[in-house]
Amino acid sequence: MKKTFARLAVGLGASAILLSAPVGAMAQGGPQQETRQANFGNLISALNNISAEVQALNNLDAQSIRIVTVDVDDVVQGNNVQAFNNALNRNDVTVLQNFLNNNNIPVAVEISRILNNANIAVNRVVAVNVLSGGDVIVFYQ
Repeated sequence: MKKTFARLAVGLGASAILLSAPVGAMAQGGPQQETRQANFGNLISALNNISAEVQALNNLDAQSIRIVTVDVDDVVQGNNVQAFNNALNRNDVTVLQNFLNNNNIPVAVEISRILNNANIAVNRVVAVNVLSGGDVIVFYQ
């Protein structure tokens, strides 16, 4: 159950309410690791809206986002695995992977850096969910 949170900006505490688990106390300073939780609905929605999520990433400021990486196995556990597989097979996750691999915009670079630091290859990313307030959930297998 490894979920990694990299804090890139201070002061976005209100957006934490949008996620299903509370945020721990945050220290001032550089990137911080924290545990967060996403839910099955976030994952399915993100898979079914890959193009919209990539567009939302394009509109973010890399200096004011929070990125949460979530292992799909942790979210799918106890839920409808077939619904996940259907959504995964129905949507082209390579659009998202190509955005992260082949894009020099700061948001894509920052997400790739965080994935690299967590030893998660971009080709394992299946979805992102951009939430209001700058939180970005990156789902990977």
